[in-house]
Amino acid sequence: MSDNPVEEEPPSRPSLLTVRNVERTFTMGEVKVEVLKDLSFDVYDGEVLAMVGPSGSGKSTILNLIGGLDQPNHGSVLFDDIDLAKVSSRALTRYRRKHVGFVFQFYNLVPNLTALENVLSAAELADHPLDAEEMLAKVGLKDRMDHFPSQLSGGEQQRVAIARAVVKNPKLLLCDEPTGALDFETGISALELLLEFNRDLGTTVLIITHNTALADVASRVIHLRSGEIVKIDENAQPLPPSEVVW
Repeated sequence: MSDNPVEEEPPSRPSLLTVRNVERTFTMGEVKVEVLKDLSFDVYDGEVLAMVGPSGSGKSTILNLIGGLDQPNHGSVLFDDIDLAKVSSRALTRYRRKHVGFVFQFYNLVPNLTALENVLSAAELADHPLDAEEMLAKVGLKDRMDHFPSQLSGGEQQRVAIARAVVKNPKLLLCDEPTGALDFETGISALELLLEFNRDLGTTVLIITHNTALADVASRVIHLRSGEIVKIDENAQPLPPSEVVW
């Protein structure tokens, strides 16, 4: 790896998303807090990328920018030659609906909808969705489709959340601490599902976590500290989730 922590895009690895010189500052009263400082990196099409760092390193802010939930004060976030930093809020909404699936730590399921209805609610937003029942069957919930979130275990709720994200057939799957609320065995199962969708559908997966052990399943790892990229590692032999120990 070169001394420069920012990777240049190799010609053989097309970028799905390109982040260049991004800065994000929040104003709290009279104080300005610089959360991201001149960040540049690529998300390659079809890869599994992990972004790791302690609390306060800027991980969630980056997820919000990449996911079209926020815009930077400076720099560009390019997706298919569209700069997400400069488009309207309506265009960001279209981007989220069409291209991005979100998997959150605490599931964010709609409590008064069944598992199937939660997945269908996402499918209805997409241009080319996958089959909702098939996705629930794929995550092992074929017999639990008519259950409400309160009738499901934490692991089952996370499986519904994964199915809901993937049913949109997104190009990019953003996973914010996807195992954070799960026990070890259930967390391994969730990781296996994410990698399965990456392998079978070619979905680009970005895992954002403070748990450095999870980075072992990714092909690349971006290390963050205090809003800056410390280094970017290549992982020539990613581990299967069953071999990850944390």
